Amino acid sequence: MKDWSKPKMKFYKYFFMGNPKPVIMEAYSKDEADKMLQHLSQKTEVLNLKHLIDVRIEMPVKGVSQRKRHGKNHIWVGIDVTSDGWIEENEFKKINNAQN
Repeated sequence: MKDWSKPKMKFYKYFFMGNPKPVIMEAYSKDEADKMLQHLSQKTEVLNLKHLIDVRIEMPVKGVSQRKRHGKNHIWVGIDVTSDGWIEENEFKKINNAQN
């Protein structure tokens, strides 16, 4: 049975004025994501938090949600499968083909 009490990874998408693409933080809570964004803002001095215009929250879907990391496509498989929840698309396809 699924344990719904466990915290779930979410994607917090921060939209800034003048930037068409969001800054995305992967976190278990909005507070954690906000702290990450603040740290990034201080570290890079590129983001002006006063220009934040929208925040959207998404839940990753196993086998569907995708992202690029180090130039390679990754698929969300969940933190019960890998330590960070992501697996390279090639590896994901190999596993799925072996199961079918």
